[in-house]
Amino acid sequence: MSFSWENEWRLQNLKEESYLTRHIMDKTPGWVRFVRRKVPVSLQRTLESAFCKAFFMVFQKGTGIIEKTYKKDAQKSTFKHSSKKMRREGFTAAGVRRFDRQAKYTMGKNLAISGVEGLALGLAGMGIPDIPIFVSVMLKSIYEIAISFGFGYTSPQEKLFILNIIDGALKSGDELRKKNKEINKLIEIMDSEEESGDDEYVVRLMITRQIDTSAEALSRELLYGKFVQGKAIIGIVGGMNDVTCLKKITDYAVLKYKRRFLLKYME
Repeated sequence: MSFSWENEWRLQNLKEESYLTRHIMDKTPGWVRFVRRKVPVSLQRTLESAFCKAFFMVFQKGTGIIEKTYKKDAQKSTFKHSSKKMRREGFTAAGVRRFDRQAKYTMGKNLAISGVEGLALGLAGMGIPDIPIFVSVMLKSIYEIAISFGFGYTSPQEKLFILNIIDGALKSGDELRKKNKEINKLIEIMDSEEESGDDEYVVRLMITRQIDTSAEALSRELLYGKFVQGKAIIGIVGGMNDVTCLKKITDYAVLKYKRRFLLKYME
């Protein structure tokens, strides 16, 4: 391993530890505490069901539609160009920054899209109906981050990885640390030369189960926001909660795909 790679790996682990430390506490905004008493018990079940349906819809039929909303081929070309330059110049911190910049550019762009969408639907007093839109923007964001670091997102294994990222990003404290270790182990299995040993049926079963878990995590995270988003005007607050949630997920996605990238380029 080169000195540059070891430095980047050390920095990566420090960034992950910083992320875990920042999310050690589950920080509940004041407005959430205010509306908590007013939320019907049935709303979380409704949200979980809506998120499950949205995941199945996008994974089964919607990936091609999402791909029409960004320049997939151009982003792949950018990755290939950066990869060729790294192979020619060697593994350097400056080379790694090129991949980082692309990932963070797409992240910022999609946060802006989510903000506009949440604001518009909040003004209109729409909460539950925007879930398929939110899921689409969230997956679009993760897909573009994956491409920025040279990874796909259509295989069953990659879908399972994405669902684990969403679930992990919305955890806190000891649960987050435990999930983070599981995801890091999954990365080692996915990107090693050895097969994981799981056949396609098993992976699809794991996807179905993880969809339920990730949908539950999203419903808990967005529960109170969707409640107030269903109220015209004050729904702006709930709509902006989408952006906060998406930032958590995309920040974590960048960390995990960057980790995979570094392991792939280990010298």
